[in-house]
Amino acid sequence: MPGSAERIVINGTSGGGALVSILGASGNSSEYNRYLAEIGAAGIDAKGHSSLRDDVFAVSAYCPITDLGNADKAYEWLYNVLATRDATGSNPSPTDSAAIAAQFAAYEKSLGLRNPDGSGLTAATMLGAIKKQVIRSAETYLKADPAHAIPPLGGTFELTSGGPGGPPTTKSYVNDWIDVDTATRKVRSLDMAKYLVFVATQASLKTTPAFDAVGVNGDTTSGSETDLFGPPTQKYMNYTAYSWNHNDVAGDGSGLDDTGLTWDQYTAKKTSKVGEQVHLINPMDFIGTTADTAPNWYVRNGTRDRDTAFTVSVNLDRALAADKQVDSLDYQLAWNQPHAGNYDVPEAMAWIAKVVRSAGDPVASGRRG
Repeated sequence: MPGSAERIVINGTSGGGALVSILGASGNSSEYNRYLAEIGAAGIDAKGHSSLRDDVFAVSAYCPITDLGNADKAYEWLYNVLATRDATGSNPSPTDSAAIAAQFAAYEKSLGLRNPDGSGLTAATMLGAIKKQVIRSAETYLKADPAHAIPPLGGTFELTSGGPGGPPTTKSYVNDWIDVDTATRKVRSLDMAKYLVFVATQASLKTTPAFDAVGVNGDTTSGSETDLFGPPTQKYMNYTAYSWNHNDVAGDGSGLDDTGLTWDQYTAKKTSKVGEQVHLINPMDFIGTTADTAPNWYVRNGTRDRDTAFTVSVNLDRALAADKQVDSLDYQLAWNQPHAGNYDVPEAMAWIAKVVRSAGDPVASGRRG
């Protein structure tokens, strides 16, 4: 075969970024085997024993929509902690928003992650961590090309959107949040409150809840991640405690109202698979465990991407940095990029070439060469 199975590199964007993240994090985990056996996957016998490996060499993930079981908490916290929802007129459910946001601090603390300087990554330090990444992104962009420039305070960002479905449109947004020294090409200051308003203005914020929305407050529309969960006999099933306990759509088979069980009671049942589904797609549950996590990671998230909270990719980066199996980790917020991927193909290909060269010739008998 061309290439080598010891040098598999996987790439994905958005939902695809989530898929490659969990595939890269959960290498050779036996937790998937019984499901693989059910579908007749190669190398899995009827008892769920595997004779094949499924770990990969490298992951290239763009704006991964991951950690879904906690994504609503992260989203509401980020866009409430500095009153971004209120400032942009996008807080139609303030009671729900505040209640969900209030869960974030305990969740973040439970991860036990650390910043690059060794300090704890908590709700109290998260905004500072994001701010450092945004500043780093801006300065990396300026350093990459003398022609690159960032509008001065009071100037405007000219952002073009649109694609194959219609003509591109350009809109102007006043820069009131980042000040750059044109001589040194360094960031003088960055106002996080105004930055988050900028992010939430150029692309309006999601509903509350942002991800597990169906069934909550009478919402019966499809399109949120709620559709991904539950048994095949149901169109959707709530997969977070808050949305489950606040589902008020009668007859949808999901939530306290239909089952008579709280989220904790329902997920404790042996026949319930929703809690396991949430676990099996979450890379955060496998990084740093006995699973064979990919040794090389390239993760990007745009600085104006509002499709998930910046905390999600920051946490992924910090978890990977603490995993001794990870040899190369290249995480950045990509300057002025929206929810998108593959905008830096030459850079990404150069990174792949570098980690392949660093790993040396693959040895078929040994994992990762």
